[in-house]
Amino acid sequence: MARVSKKELLDFLGLFDQELDRDILLIAVGGTAMTLLGIKASTKDIDFNIPSDDDFKEFNRINDKIKPGVKIDSWSSNMIFSEILPKDYVKLTTEHKTSFKKIDVRVLSPMDIVCSKISRLNDPDAEDIRDCIKFASITKDHLIKRASQYSRAGSDYMFERNLKYIIERMF
Repeated sequence: MARVSKKELLDFLGLFDQELDRDILLIAVGGTAMTLLGIKASTKDIDFNIPSDDDFKEFNRINDKIKPGVKIDSWSSNMIFSEILPKDYVKLTTEHKTSFKKIDVRVLSPMDIVCSKISRLNDPDAEDIRDCIKFASITKDHLIKRASQYSRAGSDYMFERNLKYIIERMF
């Protein structure tokens, strides 16, 4: 599968921006967020959290219309993958400056990128977690505190087990 660079990601979003009927907020998550932050050179797919249900519907309407040819995952409300984000996650995002007229692109905080990858914790996730910890100088205590604010549709046992692994092996 081809990877998507930061330039390709922004070019792709430019196509969306031209087609939108109104302003929307997109929060880049996962590898997409890491690519926009410069932690990774590219991402294997494009992932967004879209807090507003109306924005989510509008984004998916355009996605269906232009069929961009790249895998796009999007989650509405305060969900990413199987994780339920804490209520303050939008406040902790950073704006990614663009020339878009209708898309406000924000980037999930590195701490929240880490927490959203704990449950799955496959090898690429572990590498991403390690890179985010280094990039943002995340401390063990801050990670434990933030992780405690998460809930999930998946297994609490797996989350806690994986968090313990991260604390023991990455700090």
